[in-house]
Amino acid sequence: MPEKILEFKNIKKEFPGVKALDDVSMDFDKGEVVALLGENGAGKSTLMKVLSGAYTRDSGSVILGGKELPKQYTTLEARHFGVAIIYQELSLMMEMSVMENVYISHEPIKFAPAKLIDYKKMKEDTLVQLAKLNAQHIDPCKKVKELTLPEKQMVEIAKALAVDCKVLIMDEPTTSLTWEESEKLFTIIDTLRKQGITVIYISHRMNEIFQICDRAIVMRDGKYVGEINIADSTPDDLVQMMSGKVVDVDLTDKERGAKTSNVILELEHITDGGFIEDLNLKLYEGEVLGIGGLVGSKRTELARMICGADKLVGGTVKIKGKVCKIKDAKGAILNKIGYLSENRKEDGLSLGMSIEENTVHCDMGAVSTGGIINWKKVRGISDEYIRKLKTKGISATKVMNLSGGNQQKVAIAKWLHAGCDILIFDEPTRGIDVAAKAEIHQLIRDFAKEEGKAAIVISSEVNELTAVSDRVIIMSKGHITGELEGEDIMQNNILKYVTTKGR
Repeated sequence: MPEKILEFKNIKKEFPGVKALDDVSMDFDKGEVVALLGENGAGKSTLMKVLSGAYTRDSGSVILGGKELPKQYTTLEARHFGVAIIYQELSLMMEMSVMENVYISHEPIKFAPAKLIDYKKMKEDTLVQLAKLNAQHIDPCKKVKELTLPEKQMVEIAKALAVDCKVLIMDEPTTSLTWEESEKLFTIIDTLRKQGITVIYISHRMNEIFQICDRAIVMRDGKYVGEINIADSTPDDLVQMMSGKVVDVDLTDKERGAKTSNVILELEHITDGGFIEDLNLKLYEGEVLGIGGLVGSKRTELARMICGADKLVGGTVKIKGKVCKIKDAKGAILNKIGYLSENRKEDGLSLGMSIEENTVHCDMGAVSTGGIINWKKVRGISDEYIRKLKTKGISATKVMNLSGGNQQKVAIAKWLHAGCDILIFDEPTRGIDVAAKAEIHQLIRDFAKEEGKAAIVISSEVNELTAVSDRVIIMSKGHITGELEGEDIMQNNILKYVTTKGR
C-alpha cells in the first residue's frame, strides 16, 4: 500500500471578499506526481501557499510525514520541514552564485579558526545536488543572472533537494520554456519520482499532465471536487471536472472577421539597432493580428518598441496615417495604444492596490475633478467591468488576492477604461485555465469588432493563434518570415513556418 506523505484536513482560508479555501481535504502519496487542477480562482495556488508557509490557514490541519505542522510557520521553516515550491517567477538571488542560492540560510560552517562559511564544502555539496539532476555542467561559482532559464530552474530544484525535500510544488514550470527544455524538465521530474519525492504539478497544459502525472486532483470555487487516475481518463474528463460543464476547448474553427481596408497602425522600416531591422507591418481596423515565433524571435521587443517601452532607433510609426513619435508609456496612452505585458505581476498591475484602483489607473482624469478623485464614480466603473468581464471579487479586493486569470481580466479592464483603439496582448492566457482562456479570447475578439479598433496577440501557443487571429505573421530573430490569412491559419501551417522558415 502506498505511503501517505502529505495530508490536508478541512483547510479554510478567507481574504476580504473572497473565500479562497472552503473545508479542503486531500492527500498525496510518497513518490507520485500529482496534477492539481482547477480554473483560475479554484484555490489551488492558495492551498499551496498555505503548505509552503506563505499564507497562514484560518483552520484545518496539514500533516507531513505523519506529523502535524504548526498552524503558523514561515517559508523558511517550510523548507526545513521538507516542502519546496517553484513559482512561475523564480525566487533566486540573481547577484549571488549558484551555490550561495542552493545553500542560502543553511550554509555549511567551519569552526577553525573562527565560525565561517565553508565555501569549499558548499561547492562540493552543490555539485552533489546538481548531479542528482544530471546538471553537473552548471558551475556552482557562477552568478545566477548568467544562467539560462532552464538552468535557473535546475538551481531552484537543487535548492529544494539540499534541505531533504519531501514535497516539491511546481507552479506552471514550463510557461517560459521551449519544447526541448520542457522535455528535459519532465525527465528530471521522473528522476525525482524515483527518488521518492512527491511532486505536486500545477498546470493548464493537458498534454503535459497526461505525459508526466500519475493522478489529478480537481478543485473548484475553493473546494475539493474529486480526483482521477490519469491512465483512466481523458482531457475532456478533466476539463468537465474543472468547470462543472462541458467546455468547448477547440476554438480553431471560430469564424474569422473580415478586416477593413483602413490601416490603423503602420510600421515602416523600423529597427531597434540590434535584432529588429527594416521591419514593415500593417494592422487593419477590425482585425486581430496574431504574432507567432520561437523564444528569441523578438516579438515582445517589437511590441515594447511600438509602445515606447523600448527605444525605436530608426523607422516610422503611423497611427491612422499620422506619423507618431512615441517615447514612453504616456505617449502610447495618448495615442490610444495599450500593452498587456506577458509579465502582468511586474509590469501590468499594482498588486497591492484594489481592483477599482487598478481599473482607473491609466485614465484618472475620467474619475476626478480638480485633482480630487470621485470614489463613487471609480466604484461604479469598476463594478461595471467586474460584471462585464465576469471577474471573481469585488471592487475593494486587493489584486494580489486574485487568481492569475482574474488578474488578467483586471489588466484588460484597465486598458478598456483607458479608451484604447489598439491593444497589444502579450501571452494573454499564460498560466490561465481552459475556461478563462475561452473568455479572454472572446474579449479580444469583441474588442477588435468595435468600430475603429484592432488587436495584436503575441502567443507561444499555436492553438491560441488559430483561435483568435484573422491574420498571423511569424517572426524569427527580429524578422517577419511568414504570413497566413483566412483558411490558411491552421496549426500545421503555423508550426511549419515557426520551425522551418526561421533565419
